Amino acid sequence: MSLQAEAVTRPSDAEVQAMLAKAVRLYAERATESEGALPAFPADAPMTATEVMVTATAMLKAANLQVFELGMWQTWSGRS
Repeated sequence: MSLQAEAVTRPSDAEVQAMLAKAVRLYAERATESEGALPAFPADAPMTATEVMVTATAMLKAANLQVFELGMWQTWSGRS
């Protein structure tokens, strides 16, 4: 297999999960340090509503959280 073919190889599900877990931990740490002032995405990388909803839904499900709980946390923490 050539280096070019390896570069375009699709990551496995486990690799995607590991990347997302690491990104979530890093983002939460940085957002906490900056008191929520860190945007979730760079301006030049717009996300579609569907992409965000699919990911947010999967993350809430994985953490066994409901949308109501997210709303309550946002209200209590002042992070909305």
